[in-house]
Amino acid sequence: MKVRGCRWVDVRGSSDPRGTVSFIETGIDLDFTIRRAFWIHGVPVGKPRGHHAHREVRLAMIAVAGGADLVLDDGTHRETVRLDRPDRAMLVEPWVWHELVDFAASTVVLVLASANYAESDYIRDYDTFRREVKAR
Repeated sequence: MKVRGCRWVDVRGSSDPRGTVSFIETGIDLDFTIRRAFWIHGVPVGKPRGHHAHREVRLAMIAVAGGADLVLDDGTHRETVRLDRPDRAMLVEPWVWHELVDFAASTVVLVLASANYAESDYIRDYDTFRREVKAR
């Protein structure tokens, strides 16, 4: 990854004839405590989600069903990856602009966050994001 603050993490699991269970644990797979979990689903074809950055919150994003493109931008580099495997999570650190686009039908993206929701943590305007990143 060229985008600073982003990396793939393998999601552990176990399979047998009954199916697969996947799991991710704080202190083992994630180096942050999960304070909030939410999932994105029912996104109409052609509609995007995200389009923001966080000042402090860290995220782990996992496509538990279907898939979507995740656009990542640290203010210098921009890269698109495909979230489409329940056995891989993308870790997104603060100060990374992220957009989810090109959702497949029936996609569910689970997001694990390091903090509870606070509107003040969000940067929702790309030009503001670029200015704040440059000023850091």
